[in-house]
Amino acid sequence: MAPLRTPRRLSALVSLSLALSIMAPATSQASITTIRQSQAELQVISAKLSALTQASERSANAYDAALSVFGQLSDHIATLQKKIRLKRTQIAKTKARMVVDLVHAYVATTAGTQVVALFNQNVTSSDARTIFGDFAIGNINQERLTLLRERASLYRSIRAVTYQRHQAKLQSEHLQSLLSANLQAEQAAQNTLNQVSNQLANEKAQFIAYEVRQGGKAAKARDIAAEEQAVNAASQIGGQAAANQVIEAIRINTPPPPIHQVPPSVQGSAALRAAESQIGVPYVWGGTTPGVGFDCSGLVQWAWQKAGVSIPRTTQEQWAALPHVSFSNIRPGDLIYYFNLDGDNQVDHVVMYAGSGPWGTSTTIAAARTGIPIALAPYFGAGFIGVARP
Repeated sequence: MAPLRTPRRLSALVSLSLALSIMAPATSQASITTIRQSQAELQVISAKLSALTQASERSANAYDAALSVFGQLSDHIATLQKKIRLKRTQIAKTKARMVVDLVHAYVATTAGTQVVALFNQNVTSSDARTIFGDFAIGNINQERLTLLRERASLYRSIRAVTYQRHQAKLQSEHLQSLLSANLQAEQAAQNTLNQVSNQLANEKAQFIAYEVRQGGKAAKARDIAAEEQAVNAASQIGGQAAANQVIEAIRINTPPPPIHQVPPSVQGSAALRAAESQIGVPYVWGGTTPGVGFDCSGLVQWAWQKAGVSIPRTTQEQWAALPHVSFSNIRPGDLIYYFNLDGDNQVDHVVMYAGSGPWGTSTTIAAARTGIPIALAPYFGAGFIGVARP
């Protein structure tokens, strides 16, 4: 049998769209196209969500920075206002202190009778009192002018900083609005992403389930081409895991093949007895040790070696080196080979034909896979490539 091929015809299947689940069946290719479209839509939405998330992060950082600036400007205004209060208190104290100091200075340098006479005279006729008043009031006025200038400067600073704070507040409110809108868009994108993801998962599950059913039907009808088609279609959507589900359905539903059994040779019987002696031994990848573990090719190599026949170690080497025989002439001890069961495009599995057992003339001895010990198993047709006889 030739290697597995890409299917050349389309099989009918049920539409996988959630919204159109009651419509008439579509083709496998149409369903695959639908799933591909959902996958593409998912990628677009994922990219959009990523961009929105990055934009939200930038907006949040800008908003935090604007709030920080607003807070710093508010603190600056409070500091300037405190300086004005302190300056007012300082000027008031200076005024009071200057009056006292000037009076004391004048009194200390003037005789007592002169002081009394000075302040008892008419204001308009006292040169001394005029001089005193001019001196004291001039200094106080100077302090007052200094206060006014400093206070004006502080008020200008407050106005400037207040304007800056107002602008910072407007900027922070704008950034907050942008961030809120962006977060809403981000949530909407996430909801859409979840919806499409769920739809895609359901589409895949329904598609694979359909191909599993098709594989089982093909096995019952002994339609190897349809078996291959179901395996390949499932693999396109769900990879090897999906293909394995179809293969298992094919195995379970494969009826016993029409076998015209030929009596075994002496060496074939010996090899079969040796293989049967390892039933229950664990499957071990790369295993070649009796009682400990075998893989599929290791088991048949060891069994035929016990019968006195040396064969190559791996399935690829065995298939290439051993004589091929017709399936209709198979006899106990012969080896059945399979192609591409794990997607490697190689001859990758072998079982030994037992000829009789729980599945009648369809019984084999298999080291199937990790976790399953060596056991009697039914023949299955998916991936079958041919029979070889050492």
